[in-house]
Amino acid sequence: MTSDLFTSGWTAPVLNHLWQSTAVAILAWLLTLVVRNNSARVRYAIWLFASVKFLLPFQVLTYVGTLWAKPVTSSGAQLYTVVEEFTRPLRVAPITGATSLPPTSSFNVTALICGLVAFAWLCGFLVLSLRWILGWRCASQMARAAEAITAGREFDSLLRARSNAKIHPAAPLLLSSAGMEPAIFGIIRPVLLWPSGLSDRLNDAQIESIMAHELEHVRRRDNLTSAIHSLVEAIFWFHPLVRWMSSRLSEERERACDERVLEQSSRPEAYAESILKVCSFCMEPAAACVSGVSGADLKQRILRIMTRRTGSELSTARKCLLSIAALLLVAAPLGFGVLHGQSAASTDQTKENPPASETPRYEVATIKPSTEEDGRMMIRMTPDGAEINGVQVQLLLQEAFGVERDRIFGEPDWAHSKRFDIAAKVAPEDAPKLDKLKMEQRRAMLLPLLEERFGLKYHHESRELPMYSLVVAKGGPKLKVSTMPPPPPPDAPKGPEGPGGPQRDRVGGPGMMRMGPGSLEAQGGGMQFLAHALSTMVGKSVVDKTELTGNYDYTLHWTPDESSMPRVGPAGGGPPPQGDAPIDPNGPTLFTALEEQLGLKLQSEKGKVDVIVIDHIDLPTEN
Repeated sequence: MTSDLFTSGWTAPVLNHLWQSTAVAILAWLLTLVVRNNSARVRYAIWLFASVKFLLPFQVLTYVGTLWAKPVTSSGAQLYTVVEEFTRPLRVAPITGATSLPPTSSFNVTALICGLVAFAWLCGFLVLSLRWILGWRCASQMARAAEAITAGREFDSLLRARSNAKIHPAAPLLLSSAGMEPAIFGIIRPVLLWPSGLSDRLNDAQIESIMAHELEHVRRRDNLTSAIHSLVEAIFWFHPLVRWMSSRLSEERERACDERVLEQSSRPEAYAESILKVCSFCMEPAAACVSGVSGADLKQRILRIMTRRTGSELSTARKCLLSIAALLLVAAPLGFGVLHGQSAASTDQTKENPPASETPRYEVATIKPSTEEDGRMMIRMTPDGAEINGVQVQLLLQEAFGVERDRIFGEPDWAHSKRFDIAAKVAPEDAPKLDKLKMEQRRAMLLPLLEERFGLKYHHESRELPMYSLVVAKGGPKLKVSTMPPPPPPDAPKGPEGPGGPQRDRVGGPGMMRMGPGSLEAQGGGMQFLAHALSTMVGKSVVDKTELTGNYDYTLHWTPDESSMPRVGPAGGGPPPQGDAPIDPNGPTLFTALEEQLGLKLQSEKGKVDVIVIDHIDLPTEN
């Protein structure tokens, strides 16, 4: 259930975006430490960049990158896959079939938790949004009720401050009867709200310094950037770093304005005294949607003003550092998107231009009940088709889908008991194509045959099943490296096939296998070959985790649980070896024999896998 909660639906993309944005915020904090002695406007820009990142998922930049992509070789796709695993540690659970999973208690609990989380987020978002909207409406009403000032001490001070700041045009000056401190309201057409009665407490130099401070908010467009972060704060109200970033932005914003005013004025004591008088006169602080005078730590702020502690300009090295960091944060997801788009473009191009040798279908097939009485089974791929003797439909399903027995559900009892002989051939013009197909493709050709002649209907589901892992035992492997010749290269010329030609196992390596009651013999078999054989005997999927990549000759003898078991002929055809070793009733079990004779063992575990559910299948008519 925990895995489903973090990887299903919208949760995985959201969590990926959250951790990426958190990483950028931490990086921003580290950068502000590097430039702590520089101008406050630099640190403000860094925090603002980190705030905007919360609104811009890397997936959006990746998508933009895909629009610039062109087909590329597989190496580029592999590079993208490696990077994607790092940037997206939480993956969306894959949909393994067209039919959805049946509802279960685990699914219902996951859906309930996701619904509660979404409801809690929506409540927080609405509360913060409503608070900002109410603040905006209150400031808007004060602006409409205020009177324009076009003359007087305040207006003259505004003109002087505007001339020093070189801001044209300046925000209109409005006299407000509300108790709010001087503030800038508006984004597109900002206005300066000046409380009535404040000028009586300030001299001309102090009024001019307050005007300069407010005009600096206009020049910096602080109301716009503040509105952007307010949106971030409303959406990500639950994130503690977002709340902390709010305080850092407010402090650096006011500090940046203070530094600018000190650069224009030679009387820091007048500016500090004006701030203290504003704070003592105004009963209400500025609303969240406006830029005022107060803010940050007042004591530290006054101390910095009186000592004229302004930050130094960035050196060339630090400018390069910040530029490179910003460029990487933007260019990296764009580059990933280009690589991803190149991989997708290459895939699309392959789909649009399919290979000339498409997988053919069997044109004719003869299906009869098997007359073999000794229980032997054989699946042999011929130059123009396939010959199948004494095989149950269950095994045909396994071969067609390329899965083990425990991954097929819903088949009738006769699929395990009744055996059939099948002779299938392709059209003469398609026979040369068979030689170019992989063994997996040859086996997959059985699926259309089962659908047409057995009326097979099925769907996929995802289920958690018990399985085994094939691992090396404590004493190490006891396997003999095979002396069979390696397979020829794919482009090597092929001679005529005969009964003495090289056999191939399930995964395409050279080899053959003979399996009987209590015995297994293999020549040139790989570990995946052995895992497939063991899964047939234990009735569960066996996953190779030995990390042994060679081909080996080995013999395994044990006492089976049942008195008999089916015998399988060579994987690629040819006559099966004659004679079976007698079964020792006092012999070891399969698990013990595997460890003692081959130095391997099976470990039980569970895993979520794709399974095949049979909806319908009929007995075939004889022909």
